[in-house]
Amino acid sequence: MIFEIDRDSLLEGMSKIVSITERRSPLPILTHALMDVRDSMLSITATDLEVGIKVSYKCLDSTDGLATIPARKFLEIVKELASGSVRVELQDRFRVKITADRSSFDLAGMDPADFPAWSNIEGIEAYEISCEKLVHMLEKTLFASSNDDSRFNLNGVLIEKIENKTRFVATDGHRLALIDEEIDIPLISKVIVPKKGLIELRRLLEGQREKAFLGFEKKNLFVKTGKGMMTIRLIEGDYPDYSRVIPTDQGKMILAKRNPLLQSLKRMAILTSDRNKGVNINIKSDQMEFSVNHPDLGAANDVLEVDYKGEEEINLIVNVVYIMEAIINVETENISIEYYKEGAPIKFLSGPEVNCFSIVMPMRK
Repeated sequence: MIFEIDRDSLLEGMSKIVSITERRSPLPILTHALMDVRDSMLSITATDLEVGIKVSYKCLDSTDGLATIPARKFLEIVKELASGSVRVELQDRFRVKITADRSSFDLAGMDPADFPAWSNIEGIEAYEISCEKLVHMLEKTLFASSNDDSRFNLNGVLIEKIENKTRFVATDGHRLALIDEEIDIPLISKVIVPKKGLIELRRLLEGQREKAFLGFEKKNLFVKTGKGMMTIRLIEGDYPDYSRVIPTDQGKMILAKRNPLLQSLKRMAILTSDRNKGVNINIKSDQMEFSVNHPDLGAANDVLEVDYKGEEEINLIVNVVYIMEAIINVETENISIEYYKEGAPIKFLSGPEVNCFSIVMPMRK
């Protein structure tokens, strides 16, 4: 196997796949990337057995063949090489020689036959969706998924068909994010896609303005673009009935300017701690007041003008990180906050007729 490729293309490809290669693994081959050269095309593949990524680039002066190379060390080398052409050549005992300008490296590879096989996705029904829309749906939901390994079924995003729409939902039990889009993906009912894989998918698709093809096969999600493809093993198990925590009645509406609201919360967050991220919120007569009182750090207070005509004074304690992340995901200048009753979730959205919202559970007083 021999090929020459532009250093910037090689850097782009390695940057997209390296994050899923295992630093320490009982299977050393998983720390490597598979380099596959066929018909003047280089495919770079990495997997951790749960997520697999393959990206492809045109190459020059090539001889078909396979090689594996330590992914993270190879990326470090490529980053430091001068711009221009890079030559990669497989030598005896699976060693790989890298040459660029006056620099050369010799890395120890492994037998490509030991690299996990890539699933065959030929013939799988797939739906065409813009990369931008798919990234948008992920950004609106991923932040709310759980990081708690003991609740594995919440460590991902629920994807389900709702008539002619596709819905993405994420929750960690304390907050929830939901978005609906009028796309008709090839899905019979619903699946749970793990957070780790979706983070990698977002990284793969970011900046791409072309179409992606999305499909499902047995226990896997497949996504294919012009530059590469990805497979993600689905989470087995039942997702909780999230509809029970979404308020259906009309609540009291508070309207605020997004950026000033976010800045006030950032100031309050300075005096919160890892153990206690609660911020006190008092809302009355077109005014929202924030306060934090930390026994070790000190106290903070801030007041923001809002549009609130309700007669009832509202008092809440909310996790400042959760509420900031909900607000960040509202893209409009004005933000609507819907309050229902004490102890009920608070809804954050950009207007009454939108396909996307977040809800946050208040903390106990």
